[in-house]
Amino acid sequence: MAGKGKKERISVEADASPLGISLGTLLGKDTPPEETPPEKAHPDTHPSSGEGSLPGRAVLSRETKGRGGKTVTRISFRDGTPPDTAALAKTLRTAMGCGGTVEGDDILLQGDQIERTAEWFAARRVKVTRAH
Repeated sequence: MAGKGKKERISVEADASPLGISLGTLLGKDTPPEETPPEKAHPDTHPSSGEGSLPGRAVLSRETKGRGGKTVTRISFRDGTPPDTAALAKTLRTAMGCGGTVEGDDILLQGDQIERTAEWFAARRVKVTRAH
């Protein structure tokens, strides 16, 4: 069996790179001082998080009728619908850890999620009404 010779190491320094950028900079581990990223206000206020402009009031109701005995939580909005209901539904599904869909202007979450959803909206200063 032939012996393996030492392989030449690849340099990751900025001077050796064909682009003039170090590998650490490309991976975000080594940011130069002049290119520091701006500070984020709050991790939940990301524009793509689906909660850019929430309505003032949400109505939560529990339904089982016409669903084979399965419980769903319906979220409807009284002060106008959010501009991107689908993105808000995705955010709620992720936060609640359940499935769900958009039906008209309402959001349906699988299971009895009224308490958890009310807490989620309350943390974002949305008034919550529970319909019985």
